Amino acid sequence: MKRLRVVNAPDTDVGDLIALPGAVAESRIVSPFLMSAQAQDTAIVQSIRRKGILAGVEVQIDLDGARKREIDVAAKPRSGRRGANLVGTISYRELASKASDKFCPHRANGEDVACMLYTSGTTARPKGVLLTQRNFVSAARLVASHLDVRETDVVVAVLPFFHVFGLSNVLVKAIESGAAIALIPRYTPKNLHSALIKFSATILVAIPTMFTHLSKFCEVLKLTLPKTLRYCISGGAAFPKQMIEQFENSLGVRIMEGYGLTESTSALSLNPREKIKPGSIGTPMSGVTMSIINEAGTELPPGQIGEIVVSSPTVAKGYHKLEEESRQLVEHGFLHTGDLGYRDEEGYFYITDRKKDIIICAGENISPREIEEVLLQHPKVEEAAVIGVQMGMRELIKAFVVGNEVTERELLEFCRGKLAPLKAPRAIEFRQMLPKSVTGKVLKKELYPDYRDHTVIEREPRIDV
Repeated sequence: MKRLRVVNAPDTDVGDLIALPGAVAESRIVSPFLMSAQAQDTAIVQSIRRKGILAGVEVQIDLDGARKREIDVAAKPRSGRRGANLVGTISYRELASKASDKFCPHRANGEDVACMLYTSGTTARPKGVLLTQRNFVSAARLVASHLDVRETDVVVAVLPFFHVFGLSNVLVKAIESGAAIALIPRYTPKNLHSALIKFSATILVAIPTMFTHLSKFCEVLKLTLPKTLRYCISGGAAFPKQMIEQFENSLGVRIMEGYGLTESTSALSLNPREKIKPGSIGTPMSGVTMSIINEAGTELPPGQIGEIVVSSPTVAKGYHKLEEESRQLVEHGFLHTGDLGYRDEEGYFYITDRKKDIIICAGENISPREIEEVLLQHPKVEEAAVIGVQMGMRELIKAFVVGNEVTERELLEFCRGKLAPLKAPRAIEFRQMLPKSVTGKVLKKELYPDYRDHTVIEREPRIDV
């Protein structure tokens, strides 16, 4: 593999706009990592020749345990102009001051790996996805079939560039189209709204949580969105239909839902602007073949639920140092997404659940998403997640809820009034917040009682002899 350049991006800033494409122009492989306060400023570098941890300032690492496992530890220095750099790194300020304007980009092959991005690890350990030069060029062209991005557009960059959604659909697409990018270093609803107004934004690409926060922020302060805003695009996680309609009714801007994976360089489908269907991930982009199949691999007709499979020039080359998983990535020409869904008579696709999230109760397949959407209809419920918990030989339905001034009994009765007895939750646990990925996707694996964080290096108990 070619030399890897790791871009440590604690905040989204102008350095990212140069560092990431610059590394690709040098024909290096880019791997941007998350370093944020929410993640305790720590990144675990996986599946590489020598393992390492980039540790935040306040994070305590068991150095003896790391040394025993041959894991290198680099502590992130405190920020500041005079602060030290991590070993083997160059500050952007230093790089910019010494750079020459006589630069010739390397002529790359389309199959050369441009970027290694890690999956969110929603259902399993994160894997390093190898995305090629051709993947990114193809993704930018596919988006053009559903979205008209112009040189006069101002795209708000509120999504992080270490995730494929922000990297492919914001950074790469905006640069390819010649559009302006308005950066938001740290996301808050206030910062997002201020940027939309200040820069007369025309395109906002965000995750459902951000749209929900923005709606509540505007409602409380009686604010509006700029009339320059042409597109609002949502992806990265499920967006309940009633919440989409609430945003659109209160702020007067339509939301176009889309769909993509890290393994597909994000872009796969999007609602056409001329006919948006709330709750749908839209229609496949030009050049993408999307089908619904059953367990036997047979394509299903409209209305029937099965697994979503896709064929696209944006599908990744494979996974970093995972040969078996790379061979299984594409079967018979199609990428198996692991998402269950259906398509309607007009060719619009809908996601019902993750295949691994389905609950089997009394021999029936139960959809957690159906139960979650019922819970979200309750006015005192803000967020909900449903899983199946093994109790002896049976799998029982348990809900996790974020809400105020509501009891478990009240919610159980509410669900029984709207769901078949088999689908109603048996227990509800209240949480201050639900564990989520950077794109707002609920990490259901962390809700199970036997969950263990494999990124944590635990100190082995000392045995006194």
